[in-house]
Amino acid sequence: MEETKFDGLTGKRILFFSPAFFGYEDKIKKKMLELGAKVDSFDERSVVRASGRALLKLNRDIFNQRTENYYAKILSIVKKKNYDYVLFVKCDMPTERILKIYRKCFKKAKFCLHMWDSIKNIPGIEKKFKYFDFISSFDRMDCKTCPELHFRPLYFGDEYRREENATEEYDYDLCFIGTIHSDRWKVLKQIKKQSEMKEIRIFYYPYLQSKFVYYFYRLIKPEFWGTSIDEFRFEKLSGELVSDKVAKSRTVIDIQHPGQTGLTIRTIEMIGMNKRLITTNQDIKNYDFYDPENICIIDRRNPVMNMNFELDYKPLDKELYYKYSLEAWIYEVLGNEK
Repeated sequence: MEETKFDGLTGKRILFFSPAFFGYEDKIKKKMLELGAKVDSFDERSVVRASGRALLKLNRDIFNQRTENYYAKILSIVKKKNYDYVLFVKCDMPTERILKIYRKCFKKAKFCLHMWDSIKNIPGIEKKFKYFDFISSFDRMDCKTCPELHFRPLYFGDEYRREENATEEYDYDLCFIGTIHSDRWKVLKQIKKQSEMKEIRIFYYPYLQSKFVYYFYRLIKPEFWGTSIDEFRFEKLSGELVSDKVAKSRTVIDIQHPGQTGLTIRTIEMIGMNKRLITTNQDIKNYDFYDPENICIIDRRNPVMNMNFELDYKPLDKELYYKYSLEAWIYEVLGNEK
């Protein structure tokens, strides 16, 4: 594909595939539309039920035929459109055969892939790289080992953009809102216990995709033994509710997946919110916004909070706020900068 000068997204046609993830895919589409693009979007996954996603973790190949049928149906809807970009986020389910067909159908489009998971968590993803013109990843270490990857951390949406010190009265000292996976519950229990001992006000919303997932974890995870189903939440909070709870909190807890070194989206959202952070991610020290006055790094195996909750957030340089905005992210994952 020939290199062309980037002139913004006005009038550009984009075919967008992303996993459904707390509505983030809708925010990306909305922002692309605001930037002038014409967007057709679809779930990247052919499996949407929690039980199916659980099987997906064991062996995604069992859904290959279903996935190929799913993408064939989408192609029958969009094949006559002339796209400028075909953007995939993650691309864990599409087979190589699907990507070949789409590339053949949309010969003039620039195919872009953004990895918001680490390579080792997506079996077979490296075999798909050859079908893309531009690949970016949120994982700094993956980008160091794979020259095809362009490093691009995640972003904060407009609802997480706050004026400096906009909230002076806080309902909570600590806030955790997130899906319970890997060892998150084990770490969170320790933090919650310390908070209660130190009389630190904490709001936490431990989300599970379904009650099926809860009972499955009760079977395989020792830290779930003895828990009550009432300790967990099964309804997703809207982005507006999440940002409201975060705004009323001094500090936010981030517990990244142990298989990832890339920063979670919650971490980046705290840049826009001007919030202090407690995180298990040791690699955060290597980012341009890191400041030990704002960020406390804890050991996930022995999480000890050493943070003065009375201190205010130390503001960052203004250019960093645009760098981590959703608008800047969209331009970069399409292989452009504005």
